[in-house]
Amino acid sequence: MADEILKANEFEHGIDGPYNVHKSFQQLYGPETNYSYRADSAEEILGDLGKLREMILDHYQTQCPRLAALDDYMKARNDGIYNDDCRRIEKERADHRAAHNFAKIINVFDVGYNTGVPIKKVSDIDQVNEIIAEYDRINDIEALDSELWRDMKKYGRAYELQYRNEKDEDRSVISNVFETFVCYGTDVERTPLFAVRYPRYRIGTQERVKVFVYTDTEVITYKTSQIMALKLEEEGREQHQWGEVPVTEYSPDRYRMGGYEDVIPLIDLYDAAQSDTANYMTDLNEATLVITGDLNLRKYTVKDMAEMKKANLLLLASGINPDGSREQTDAKYVYKQYDVTGAEAYKDRLQKDIHKISFVPDLTDEAFAGTQSGEAMKYKLFGFQQIAKTGQRGFKKGLMRRYRLLMNIKNFVNEADNDDLGNLTITFTPNLPKAVLEELKTLVDAGMEVSQETMMGLASFIEDIQAEMERIQKEKEEEEVDPVMNQMFGGAAENGQRDVLEEPGDGTEEA
Repeated sequence: MADEILKANEFEHGIDGPYNVHKSFQQLYGPETNYSYRADSAEEILGDLGKLREMILDHYQTQCPRLAALDDYMKARNDGIYNDDCRRIEKERADHRAAHNFAKIINVFDVGYNTGVPIKKVSDIDQVNEIIAEYDRINDIEALDSELWRDMKKYGRAYELQYRNEKDEDRSVISNVFETFVCYGTDVERTPLFAVRYPRYRIGTQERVKVFVYTDTEVITYKTSQIMALKLEEEGREQHQWGEVPVTEYSPDRYRMGGYEDVIPLIDLYDAAQSDTANYMTDLNEATLVITGDLNLRKYTVKDMAEMKKANLLLLASGINPDGSREQTDAKYVYKQYDVTGAEAYKDRLQKDIHKISFVPDLTDEAFAGTQSGEAMKYKLFGFQQIAKTGQRGFKKGLMRRYRLLMNIKNFVNEADNDDLGNLTITFTPNLPKAVLEELKTLVDAGMEVSQETMMGLASFIEDIQAEMERIQKEKEEEEVDPVMNQMFGGAAENGQRDVLEEPGDGTEEA
């Protein structure tokens, strides 16, 4: 019975750790969850539907779970804290779970910095600029570029599908990473051989899937079937004239890692630390009442002791004093001690490490005071700018491919003279606060002249610069007409007024 009593009171021995051991993100998802599919030729896979089926199921069963975990951290459904295996051992104690959305902070900052200002695309061929401008307008390309960048930095990959609709409009749409992948060749250039898109949907409790395969010349459609019992039965083929596989993969680098993927273990630690703090504060309000003294514990069963523990009550039998007398009965509340200073320092260190390793600055830090100059801010963002440059290079490759495909189909339908993009330049403008007044004053003091149109572009209250210029010109023309009218009619009136003022009567003229 003594052993059973100790078992009932085991929390006194400090063996109820806060959480069970949990595998980190990198332990759960190895390299096999993020590799690119490759083949010697498209015929090698498409000629054997069994191989194509295995490739689709591998993407669904092996790669999609990693992508889903990355998406969960973006939406504050952090697996490290919400995993059922992380339940505290002591069921009677508080078990708060607090997820912190560092992933969203990192991703939103990244997207805003790189695509907050629309990406500029300029060619030295006027016709190319006109075609790109019209294409961008039809597809709301600013929003599309932003969403592609968001997926690219969330999952380490993003997919864009180009097609020509029934109105003969060339369209671009984002394709879900959970149902899209590209198979590349084994050549050093990694030429896209084909792309697969398998949108899934539910009918009742059954999940259905329809498979589309995009090659460089046609789109192959397969009949709908169940995902886990996938049967590839060809339904039809349709030719396209994009010249290449009309699905483009965007990736920040050759590793295809998400922007916050490598700090997920630190996010898990921070979640656990904050949850422990919340649990301590709750348990503190439910302190255990300990009664010690000359107590007869033999009349209590193990079940009674367990119920007392649930009621936060503990009975302890006292011993005998050196003089032979028994100790007096005493009652007091006891609770676990909490090192406030050490715990808060630990959480602060975790938070700083998350920002340091992700290269995304903590904008709530006192170092980001509003009084700092633009140059000082640039030095604080220096690390992040290096990561941004790498991502921009990868994104540029995807954009160049997008407009190359566009010129291919425009040339085929005789809407362009040729498929040459010319010297197409793609420019990213960081979306950062600028000390415009300070910069402008320095340049003007150095002798630089600035046009009125450029200065109007700096004004936040002028929406249409061209309309404002026209209004200014109109006012100038009206001012040029007014002096002529004054000369014709204003002079006579002025002379008449002078005659009235100089009429005799005050004796001045006679004198």
